[in-house]
Amino acid sequence: MLGVTSLLKNMYISLKESLGIYTADQFYELLSTKDHTLPVSNHRAAVMQSRVYFFCVVFAILVPSWSVIDFVFLPTELWQQLLGIRIVTSISFGFIAWQASRAPRLSRARLLLAAMLAITPIFHLVTEYWIEGYQLTNTEQIIAELYALLPFVMVAGLTLFPLTLREFLFYAIPMLLVTVLSAYPQTTAEIPQAISTIWLFILILGVAMFASLNQLRYMLSQVSRASYDALTGMLTRRAGIEMLDLQFRLANMNEMPLSILYFDLDNFKAVNDTYGHEAGDKVLKTAAQQFSKAIRKCDSIIRWGGEEFIVVLPTADQEAATEVVRRVMASGIGNRPEGTPVTASIGVAEMLADNIKDWKAQVELADVRMYTAKTNGRARCTTVSGEEILWAEQSEKRTKAAKATTA
Repeated sequence: MLGVTSLLKNMYISLKESLGIYTADQFYELLSTKDHTLPVSNHRAAVMQSRVYFFCVVFAILVPSWSVIDFVFLPTELWQQLLGIRIVTSISFGFIAWQASRAPRLSRARLLLAAMLAITPIFHLVTEYWIEGYQLTNTEQIIAELYALLPFVMVAGLTLFPLTLREFLFYAIPMLLVTVLSAYPQTTAEIPQAISTIWLFILILGVAMFASLNQLRYMLSQVSRASYDALTGMLTRRAGIEMLDLQFRLANMNEMPLSILYFDLDNFKAVNDTYGHEAGDKVLKTAAQQFSKAIRKCDSIIRWGGEEFIVVLPTADQEAATEVVRRVMASGIGNRPEGTPVTASIGVAEMLADNIKDWKAQVELADVRMYTAKTNGRARCTTVSGEEILWAEQSEKRTKAAKATTA
């Protein structure tokens, strides 16, 4: 008993390692798309649609071409019936391929994959019904038996799609039901053949599921590396642009506010020059962590370049954006190696208040306002209204200067 338990435990560990599952979060990523990031969803949609397109183009050509073999080996009346369903099937595959050539979107990719997978079982059931109405010779029966392999071909094709477990079962279970219905024995003599057919299908299903999940895990790891800055853990510029574009279009479509904060750490080059890049990396990492504490879960931080960060605030108007700036200034973004506080020059831009038509213009405007803050003495923020908000350090300097002038 202990030997069996140990064997099962080792198999479980081996399965987890082969799928790259080391944490609960990694397990949930394979189970559902709920925790998938936008870059992952976009990349998965592009891969799924491109492969649906490829398969549909191939099947749109091969399905009617096979009618030549039907013409040579099958009865004329049966060939004519099969030719009709082949033409309809080919047109259906062609239509799906046309839809798959459109801009990738996860909802579209899922729907097109479902449509592609639905065509083959329907085609299989219709052709099987017609073929059963004929008494076929040995050669004709061999050709007819090839139609029974169609569900196996499609389920094997699932290995090429990076699917979560829930998605895989959603696509695979209907095909399993079709196979069971098709193989259901009419006589006692047919039971062994039915069991072997269903068992083979389940085995292929298991292999396909493992391959599909493995593909998804690989994609998750690769996209994560490409989408998140290794040092700070924030979005890279490339991934951030994709997210910015989507958020801007959503805000514009729903006529909702969208704010951008452009941060540039003050005198950062001096840290690298004086204390080395390791000290500079520590300053960047701490600043990014502090930014994260001041924003909501729905907000995003992009490492725009070097010591520059962009914070994207969906649904936040200029007042809400200003409040975020005040929170960041109040909590601070770390200390320089010599112990003085790290500050940043900040520019704010808001889509509705600034009447901006695209995200690039919004980033440029936030950049201009950040530069204004920098030229006015650094350690401050230029808001949408033109108001200046000072970091505590600059505020104290201004207060002391005002008192000295008064005295």
